[in-house]
Amino acid sequence: MTARIYLLIKVFDKEEYADAFIQKGELFCRTLGDFKRIENDAARGDTYEGVTDWHQPDKITLTLTFKDKDGVEKTIPIEKLAGPVVVQSNGYDKLNLYCMYAVNSQEFEESYETEEERIRIVESINTMLKERSTLSNEVQSLGEFAVVVYQVEKFIGRVKNAAKEGNFACWNGLIDYYDPDTFHGSFKELEAVFRKRSIYKHQNEYRFAFGSHGPAGNKVIHLGSLESIAIKVPTREINDKVQLKLVE
Repeated sequence: MTARIYLLIKVFDKEEYADAFIQKGELFCRTLGDFKRIENDAARGDTYEGVTDWHQPDKITLTLTFKDKDGVEKTIPIEKLAGPVVVQSNGYDKLNLYCMYAVNSQEFEESYETEEERIRIVESINTMLKERSTLSNEVQSLGEFAVVVYQVEKFIGRVKNAAKEGNFACWNGLIDYYDPDTFHGSFKELEAVFRKRSIYKHQNEYRFAFGSHGPAGNKVIHLGSLESIAIKVPTREINDKVQLKLVE
């Protein structure tokens, strides 16, 4: 089922960064490798960025093969693994990322026969939109200033155009979350860049990933002023001041 994105929100820990984003369209893009190496900041860093394989210990078999002193090859099974076997590709480490909070929901279609049913449906939709647009304490803790992008398609288009002009490859989409206690399998190619463990599900992340042939490191991409498609709001006020509502 297709997800519809209503708003994209970026939270900043300094107002000057929020101003640079809304006034200049400045995107400061760290590398995926940097996010893997962030310590003591679980809200931003994730050691398991870019996982390509996640295998549950009870669903795989590992063996140790060696040759004894007589040159005879022997194999010993390794049992009772302490945790999942995780594989990551360092090839993704140089990709640059820009991460935002997405207010989204699955596409919905409702029908009614009476006026009472119509009113109930509208109330239900508005309740859902309120829940979706409410930032959790974890997200608010990322910084005191937020920029809300309300023209999402235009924003994404500007990002893609800027990437093209800067000779960057660009991939974008919502992050899918998996349960690390039950998921067993592999992610194909760049799918791995858009998958994270479910402990980060509260981030509702929408991600842009950029690739280039230049040296690895942080990149800054400029989109131009976003003031016609975004607003700046103190993060502590966003749940009260920013509301999505179906208007009849």
